[in-house]
Amino acid sequence: MSKKKILILVLCLCGAILFFVLDPESAIFIKCPFYSLTGYSCPGCGAQRAIHDLLHLDIAGAFRHNALLVSSIPLIAVVMILERRKSSYPRLYTLFNSPLFLFILIALLFAWWILRNVFQI
Repeated sequence: MSKKKILILVLCLCGAILFFVLDPESAIFIKCPFYSLTGYSCPGCGAQRAIHDLLHLDIAGAFRHNALLVSSIPLIAVVMILERRKSSYPRLYTLFNSPLFLFILIALLFAWWILRNVFQI
């Protein structure tokens, strides 16, 4: 394994330990500047609390804090696998890297942003 991959793995592990041990409400974690300025949630609001909940195996709590993040985990896993095995699944890789797929993801992100503020999700 290359030094770069080892460094990334170590940083991810340190981040996971930090999120597991510390409460995301503590002063060490940054607060959302968009929420601080506007009072509205951005698409990422609650992600730190959701990650904390996921590391403690509280799926319901994580979903309450940021449903989009929790729902995106399987998609992120598929994309990561496809990136490593693009020669094995070229058609699927092309589909997941198409402009249409990216447009759909951006549309979902904006829909989540609006709906979570309208319905206080």
